[in-house]
Amino acid sequence: MKGTVQYFNIEKLGIYKRASEEQLFDSAEAILDSLIEWVRGRPQTVNTSTRKADKGRGQSNVYCCDADGASGEYVFVLWNEMTNAEDEILTLSKDSKPGEVKVKPGVNSKEVIPGLPSYYWISLNHGLVATIHFDHAITSIAALKNYITSYVHNYSEFAITEEGDDNKVVGFSHPHSEEAKGYFKFELKRKIDESTVEELTQNYKRITKVVRRAQKSVEDVELQGFFSKLGSKQIGRGLPKGRQALVEVEIEFTPATEKDFKDIVRAYEREILDPDKYNNLGFVLKGEHGKKVFLDGKVLRTEHDFDIIRKKKNPFGAGELLEYIGRKQVRFVPKGRVKEVA
Repeated sequence: MKGTVQYFNIEKLGIYKRASEEQLFDSAEAILDSLIEWVRGRPQTVNTSTRKADKGRGQSNVYCCDADGASGEYVFVLWNEMTNAEDEILTLSKDSKPGEVKVKPGVNSKEVIPGLPSYYWISLNHGLVATIHFDHAITSIAALKNYITSYVHNYSEFAITEEGDDNKVVGFSHPHSEEAKGYFKFELKRKIDESTVEELTQNYKRITKVVRRAQKSVEDVELQGFFSKLGSKQIGRGLPKGRQALVEVEIEFTPATEKDFKDIVRAYEREILDPDKYNNLGFVLKGEHGKKVFLDGKVLRTEHDFDIIRKKKNPFGAGELLEYIGRKQVRFVPKGRVKEVA
C-alpha cells in the first residue's frame, strides 16, 4: 500500500527549566512512555480522549486507537471523530437541490465513533516526527500536538496543580523528584532539504520570484451561458470528479539581504505545517529559464510502498508499523545527523 511521509524536526519536546532551553530530565522519552502506558490502561477507546472538544468552535474529539514504542522510537494511531453532532452523523444526497435538501441519519454517535485514523512516527533518536498518510486516513500534525499536550496537562503525573485546585496547573516536574518546576514545550518545524537551502542562500541575489504551491480538490461547477459552454467544449475545460489540482502563486521578489531570505525559510518551517507534499514554497532564479526550486529539495523521499497488509477496514496496528519502519530505517530516516540515544 502506498503511503506518503512528511517530516518535522523536533525543536522542543519535554519539560524545560524556566527561562532556559535546558530540559529538567530526559522528559521526552519519559512522557511518551507514560502516554503509551496510560492509553493501554484505559478501559475503552472512548476514554483515551485527552481533552473534550468544543464542538461549538468546530473542534472534534481525538482518540488513540493504538500506540507502541520504547527506547526513543514510537508510533501512535489516532482516531479523528468526523462529526460535530452530539448523537448522530447525517448524510446529504449529492444530487439534492438547494431548498429541497433532505438528510438521513447515518450512524448513531452514542454507540460508535465515526471517523478516520491518522498515523504518526516519533523518533527521538533522529529528532523527528513524521506523519504517514494512506488513502484510508487523514493527516494533521496539530491533532498529534494537541493530543500529547493535553495529556501532559490533564492526565499525566508530570503536571503539578495548585494546592486546593486540581484544575489549575502551575508547572511540571518529574513525579519522583524534588527538582524545581518547569514548563512543558512541544515545538516542531517543517523539515527542509538543507543542501537546497544552502544553495539558495548563496544565490539569493539571483532570486526573482517566490512560488507558493498548494493542492486543492476540484469541484464540479456547471458552466452557465453560451460562451462559457462553447469555451468549455472547445478547450476541454472541466475535470473528472475527485481530480486534484495544483495551485501555484508566483510573486516577483528579490531578497534585499541574505537575512531576508533566511527569514522566509524560517517562516516556512514554522508556519506551513500542513502535512501535504504539495504544500510547498519555492523560488525562481535568474538565468534558470523559469525553473522552480522548492525547499523540500530532491533529498526527502516522501512516497513509499508499505509492504504490509491492512486487515479488512481496520487501521494498521502501531506495533506493526513500528516494526516495519525499524526494518526499513534506511528508507525512512532522512539524511542528517543522528541524535544519540539517551
